[in-house]
Amino acid sequence: MHVLQRIAVQADDKDLAFRTVKDNLETLLGDVSTNTNTWFDWFVTGGGRWNPNEGSQYNDDDQSMTISYDENPQAFLTAVDEGISNRLLEFEQYRKYYNEKNVDINAYLDKYDGQMSFDFSLYELSKMIDMMYGKWDFNSYFFDMQHDTTNTKYMLESIDNGNKNWYIVFVDFHF
Repeated sequence: MHVLQRIAVQADDKDLAFRTVKDNLETLLGDVSTNTNTWFDWFVTGGGRWNPNEGSQYNDDDQSMTISYDENPQAFLTAVDEGISNRLLEFEQYRKYYNEKNVDINAYLDKYDGQMSFDFSLYELSKMIDMMYGKWDFNSYFFDMQHDTTNTKYMLESIDNGNKNWYIVFVDFHF
């Protein structure tokens, strides 16, 4: 599956922002044949399949979707807001499915024997908790690489304190 994420980073210019995100993600991913530490197994920096420029969907060097706060604060903040809106939509879907299951959480807690369970009855609850705790995964839609968080708070505080050199780099993740 694919998901479009907005990665926020501080940099002196657009090219450095783009390269910082790409390089950090490549480092996180490491050797694809042995790495099991990331939620994604490959990515396309620059928006991938969401890039509107024909022929650029899989061009891992297309910076046309990178947004500078300093150059276009409205587009930057809109991109951030869209990421959070998408996260909330995912959260509500999980909540709906979890409520429909009518799971007795206490029954699951009572029968826990110290071993991993392969039962998916609590999957939706676990994903909602992941989002509430800020775990970065396919449901996040936004990640502040500067502060290593899915929370927009620190980035927005930095902007409010006069740090305008923020960029959003769109990345198509496969998981």
